[in-house]
Amino acid sequence: MYDIVGTGTVLTSCVAFWLFNKFLDDNSEPVKVPEKYSGYTKCKWRNVMGSILHAVLVSMVGFYCVFRSPEYMSERVTTHTTLGEVNICITIGYLVYDASDLMRFQGVYSTWPILTHHCCLFLLGFGCIMYHQQLVAYALMGSMIETNSIFLHGRQLLLMYGFSKDSLIYKINNAFNIFTYITFRLIGGSIMLLVFLPADYDKMSSFWFVVFTLAILTLVVINMILFYRLIRSDFIAKDYRSSNIMLSPKQAEKTAIKET
Repeated sequence: MYDIVGTGTVLTSCVAFWLFNKFLDDNSEPVKVPEKYSGYTKCKWRNVMGSILHAVLVSMVGFYCVFRSPEYMSERVTTHTTLGEVNICITIGYLVYDASDLMRFQGVYSTWPILTHHCCLFLLGFGCIMYHQQLVAYALMGSMIETNSIFLHGRQLLLMYGFSKDSLIYKINNAFNIFTYITFRLIGGSIMLLVFLPADYDKMSSFWFVVFTLAILTLVVINMILFYRLIRSDFIAKDYRSSNIMLSPKQAEKTAIKET
């Protein structure tokens, strides 16, 4: 059953992220808003700021929980600690607020991969982990995957502030972004799907095994799609622009048509 600590943390987290975004909306100091995002599109900038805050918080707590309670990795179904549950509830509160904020300001069409990602995590976190207080280890592994979000959203922030993709700071962030994306999101997600879930099949109900399998599979596919977009934006499109820099606009247009 839902306990007061978990439910209270979800509500507190949701309100806290709303207050954080409201603070960013109402104040230009101490964080300077990029000029391009000082108008209506400011919602995109503060959404990235909130995502980075969430990623830093839950990834650090996730690693701490697993370090303090290594049984999370050996008994993934039944191991439960209060701090682990609180960390998950912080994420659930963030997902509720972030999903509503995205739909309100950016629409469903342009943000459907993120909204699908949020729905999967919400279903797992609120439905199984909070109610049954089981499979907390899987949620904490998901929290550790958020390490990549620090660099993934950091990339967006650098672009918002006008940093060139050729700048040193962007290249350093990009290197960490690619490495953590492959390590945490793609490899980590695949290990949960192909190794941990089959090993825990006998310890969990058939219903939640199917739900977790479908949800994690969906997340892995979405992460692969987003990874392709990332590679295309930072490498393929860059190489394409470089190869066509000496062409006239008409020649470049013909080349683009041939390559599509």
